[in-house]
Amino acid sequence: MTLQALRRGVDSRVAPGFVVGIWRNREPDRFLLGLAGERRQVPSRLRLSVETVFDLASLTKVVATAPLAAALVDRGWLSWDTPISSVLPEFGSSDVELRHLLSHTAGFVAWRSFWQTLRAQLAPHGGGAQLERVSVERRQSLMRKLILGEVPDEKPGTKMLYSDVSFLLLGFMLEKLTGRPLHRAVEAFVWRPMGLTGLEFRVGHQVSEEIAATELCPWRERVLQGEVHDDNCWAMGGYAGHAGVFGNAEGVLGFIRGLVLGRLLTPQTLAQMWTPVSSPVGCGRTLGWDTPSEVGSSAGRFFSRHSVGHLGFSGTSVWYDLDAQVAVVLLSNRVHPARDNTKMKEFRPILHDAVRTDLRSSE
Repeated sequence: MTLQALRRGVDSRVAPGFVVGIWRNREPDRFLLGLAGERRQVPSRLRLSVETVFDLASLTKVVATAPLAAALVDRGWLSWDTPISSVLPEFGSSDVELRHLLSHTAGFVAWRSFWQTLRAQLAPHGGGAQLERVSVERRQSLMRKLILGEVPDEKPGTKMLYSDVSFLLLGFMLEKLTGRPLHRAVEAFVWRPMGLTGLEFRVGHQVSEEIAATELCPWRERVLQGEVHDDNCWAMGGYAGHAGVFGNAEGVLGFIRGLVLGRLLTPQTLAQMWTPVSSPVGCGRTLGWDTPSEVGSSAGRFFSRHSVGHLGFSGTSVWYDLDAQVAVVLLSNRVHPARDNTKMKEFRPILHDAVRTDLRSSE
């Protein structure tokens, strides 16, 4: 059923291509991988493989930024209740804590087009091409000033609003604590200790036809392939707290396996990270992760309420069922060639139901 669902997804133009990966704790050394479709259709057709690397978009939050924060909690460098202003004194609010950023309850807006500000100030006449020639350090510095000037619209802890702004701020906080650029801190404190391969930040403006293509970008004037799709992250130079990680299915599954098998966090810290926050009531978030919605969950019908996961704008997702101890990774490039394709919303639960049905029939 899984491969049939993937083929139907390609035929109905949900996305040009898909790679699905499955990991079960009862078979910890085995990954199940399947695919359908292509990594690029415009201007020429290029085939997928199970090793194809995708722009993971907001999966960055759960495979990089949130686990880095948790790893520092484990080391005693901070706590879930640490005020952001105690690490970044330039940040004006003393009420926002680490747990608020991670659970999207800090009160920030969902998103701002900071990239337009960076382009206007750093490349007023040359647009994207001129901005590429400005150093990554300078672009990161300007973004840091913009983010530290943000003020919550709501009292922290009173409302859940999914916010890239929160994770941008979190990224700068973690850089200050570690004394390293975020991408280097994630490599040093998360991926390397876990022995991971298959995950990376692509800093600068690298391109590669081996990576699944995303959008035919109207302002960068090219098909994006190997450079981050998210506008704010691209303007910053390719790495940020909310986006920037590229990876293949085996890399994401290896990350989940490493968490479950205790290769990064103590059981206590992992349990804390994966426990739904209590305030506000009905938040539905843990410290960095999402949980299945009661109605219409992207995880489908068979993932238990004790599941954690996350979605990515480019057409990616990961879900892990703590009861069944099953992880499912879905990677696609649904934004190729344009981001206005919204068929993925209906496809994700169909795919997850097919996967879980196949797993049950094989037991």
